[in-house]
Amino acid sequence: MSRLIVLGFGGHGRVVADVAERGGDHRSIVFLDNEPRPDDSGTDRYEVLGPCSDLGNIAAEGDRCVVAVGDNVRRSELFVLVEDAGVPLATIVDPTAFVSTGARIAEGTVVMPHAVVNTGSVVGRGCIINTGATVDHDCRIDEFVHVSPGSHLGGNVVIGEGTWVGIGSSVRHGITIGRRVMIGAGASVVACVDDGLTVVGVPAKPMG
Repeated sequence: MSRLIVLGFGGHGRVVADVAERGGDHRSIVFLDNEPRPDDSGTDRYEVLGPCSDLGNIAAEGDRCVVAVGDNVRRSELFVLVEDAGVPLATIVDPTAFVSTGARIAEGTVVMPHAVVNTGSVVGRGCIINTGATVDHDCRIDEFVHVSPGSHLGGNVVIGEGTWVGIGSSVRHGITIGRRVMIGAGASVVACVDDGLTVVGVPAKPMG
């Protein structure tokens, strides 16, 4: 069993640590964070060893790392730091999640409680499939995508790098969404979306 180093001591990072702990694959879990926020719940049990830049000095043989930052751009930047430090990336899947044996989840991705990734789907590096989100069959999700809690992708959906699928939103089957798109909370996407757009509403339309 390895030690898990979690980059990011925010709320998302602590949830990732909880998921990893339930999985039982790590002998201990520690954090790195440039500006750690206290856990005001009073239930915090994790140690913050220093800033993220200390990873290369802190990591030991056998350690693994996960980047637990919700912001897609910042998460991609921290992946470079992890790769430069030569620390293997962990893929974290909650025991209550369903990931089909016919699906592929790349390194550094986190699949949260009660999420679903169905057969034929491919999820790239550094993604977040958040609590209760569903990814139906044969989807293609590029790197550093965040599929937010309670959002749902129909079959054969394609999502480009760095896109954020907002909480409670839905994407119709067969839709292609570009890179670095923002899909608003509760939006219903029924048409393809070009790179860089922010879409909101039912049906979802570009802002502005």
